[in-house]
Amino acid sequence: MEYRQSVFSVMGWHFGPMGDMAKGDIDYDADEFARRAEAIYALAALPWEGFIGGSYIGDGHGVDTDAKASIADNPDDIQKRVQSFTENAAALAEVAQEGDFNASRRAFVTVADTCRNCHDDYRQK
Repeated sequence: MEYRQSVFSVMGWHFGPMGDMAKGDIDYDADEFARRAEAIYALAALPWEGFIGGSYIGDGHGVDTDAKASIADNPDDIQKRVQSFTENAAALAEVAQEGDFNASRRAFVTVADTCRNCHDDYRQK
């Protein structure tokens, strides 16, 4: 569980500045955005092996987590979401290499929405 939380933390490290650029809170830097998008794509395959039985809320493991136990009850849905996230992360990395702000922002929003939708259903608020 610490493993998956660590991977998601690293993803968040990269998402933050990308989101700030997408919102216009900081200047868009095409090279920086592309570097971070590539990092997200590289990380996209990693956290899923950390979703193991006994690692969810209420499982008595003593580690703080927001992952709902319903994750274990819905493996087909989780697999579809993982595939969608991975495909969207690949598309983001590819689009970001082109340096077009609007296209990069749209691809980023797609990835962020993929994350948000899963969090809405499988993460304690």
